Amino acid sequence: MFDLLFQHLPAIFTGGATGLLGTALSVGTKFMVTRQQNAHELKLRAIDMEMIKLEAATVDRQAEAEAEIAEAQALRESYREAAARWSRPEDGAMMKAIDVVRGLTRPGLTWYFVLLLTVVFFTVATMQLRETIITTLLYLTTTCVLWWFGARLADKHMDRIARR
Repeated sequence: MFDLLFQHLPAIFTGGATGLLGTALSVGTKFMVTRQQNAHELKLRAIDMEMIKLEAATVDRQAEAEAEIAEAQALRESYREAAARWSRPEDGAMMKAIDVVRGLTRPGLTWYFVLLLTVVFFTVATMQLRETIITTLLYLTTTCVLWWFGARLADKHMDRIARR
């Protein structure tokens, strides 16, 4: 009996070793596959996180754009309100007169300074006084003209932005 056992002992040991080796290979292969799957999942999650960041950035940009549009519309409405009549039809003649004065002030000042500059330029005799007056009038005239046309262009620009 021991004879039979010792005779087959190498087969038992080599079979056991082969079984252990197969088990080790199976466990190693499973470990490698799991590791690859985990690495793949990590890459997918990293891609998902990048997509979430991009989506959040897109939402932020969209919110900023909507805020800019709302701000431009509010500014346009404020320009329209400033240009509109402040008095209502049921208000008295005094409020209507105030509206007329308010509406004519900027263009009136602009034309007044343009004409005043022209008159002073051709009539003032003293050179030193003439230089000072002309410099001051140039400043005032330029301010009025640029302010008047600048406000009008800003209103047109806001209308264009709002239409987009």
